[in-house]
Amino acid sequence: MKVAFYKKVPTFPGVYLFKDKNKEVIYVGKAINLRARVSSYFQKNLEQEKTRALVENIAYVDFIEVASDVEALLLEAKLIKQYQPFYNSRLKDDKDYLYIIFTKEDFPKITTGRKRDIENSYTYFGPFTTARAARDTLRIARRIFPFRTTCKSNSGRGCLSYHLGLCPGVCAGVISRKDYRSSLKKLTSFLNGESNKLLTELSKEMIEASKKQDYEEALIVRNKISSIEKTTKRYEDIDKYLDGPEVLEGIYNSQLKDLAEELNLSRIPQRIECYDISNILGKNSVGSMVVLIDGKISKADYRRFKIKTIEGINDPASMAEVLTRRFHNNWDHPDLLVVDGGKTQLGAAVAVLDQLELSIPVIGLAKKNEEIYRPNEKKPLVLPKNSKALLLVQRIRDEAHRFAITYHRKLRAKSFLPS
Repeated sequence: MKVAFYKKVPTFPGVYLFKDKNKEVIYVGKAINLRARVSSYFQKNLEQEKTRALVENIAYVDFIEVASDVEALLLEAKLIKQYQPFYNSRLKDDKDYLYIIFTKEDFPKITTGRKRDIENSYTYFGPFTTARAARDTLRIARRIFPFRTTCKSNSGRGCLSYHLGLCPGVCAGVISRKDYRSSLKKLTSFLNGESNKLLTELSKEMIEASKKQDYEEALIVRNKISSIEKTTKRYEDIDKYLDGPEVLEGIYNSQLKDLAEELNLSRIPQRIECYDISNILGKNSVGSMVVLIDGKISKADYRRFKIKTIEGINDPASMAEVLTRRFHNNWDHPDLLVVDGGKTQLGAAVAVLDQLELSIPVIGLAKKNEEIYRPNEKKPLVLPKNSKALLLVQRIRDEAHRFAITYHRKLRAKSFLPS
């Protein structure tokens, strides 16, 4: 992508790569908003001479969209390690980057260190561009896969982190070397961005624990799965992003094809709309409409609705109001309509479509067990946790929920302001 067209960069989280005229990567960075961050380099009166030198050598800009800040952190570290861009080191004022380091011990400690420290490690991850990035990544990972940091092995006394659930009990002698190494192997997959592979492995472990009626262990594993899903927002492996945006597009196409097959749709849906209702005790009720086009989020098509005709808590009636108002506007019709909720919300949507004589496929996605409800089907459709179709509808449902919550909080904040 030529610099003159940087405004085409999306506003999503991701990683950007600046390249010189020979298409060599000279700088890698991450951003919550790719367009805002990339455009900041091309403003007048840049203060730092090193930044001006970087900009003068930029001939192309590539970007890789991801789903979350955590994925951006991990991907940025991988790309810096892969390309070793010249200006990444120049812009650090000769300070070393920080790495996540596994020490060489029977029960390895997990800590952060500089480049000089990785020689004494048995494995490491990074470099991370800021100390905060490395430490935030470890803080998130440790909640899912507890590990040892400073405590002594088999000291007989559990450290404070052990009692807080952040250390697996190496210090108290309650975990074997084999089990600790097994946990570190999963941690390694997480830090490598292999979330899809990790979720599949954990799902198998949960099923095996349930078969053995070890329900406590099954619950522990299920909580890990839930934490990983929330952290990575259910996207595919970060490794796939390394091949560029065209691979991400291939993932979307695969998800859409799988969804069409699972729902027996007559064609692959190009435009998918999802709706969610948000309120607290029936006050400041709002509805959200988010849109995927060819599997990609289309924020220009988002709409939000303040509920006008419904009093109190009545999500199905609120959903009916939102859909009625939506279809009285001259907006493109969806190829698939998704509502957040089970039978009642689905029923409200079907009633509106029937009343307006619209023939649009519609489904409801219930949060509790991620069941898909369809019109005229008694039993819900339950897809595997790693189903591509389920990943797609979860993604748009979560985005609809986020968008609705954001609007609801805005209205609630206004209601507290003095008149």
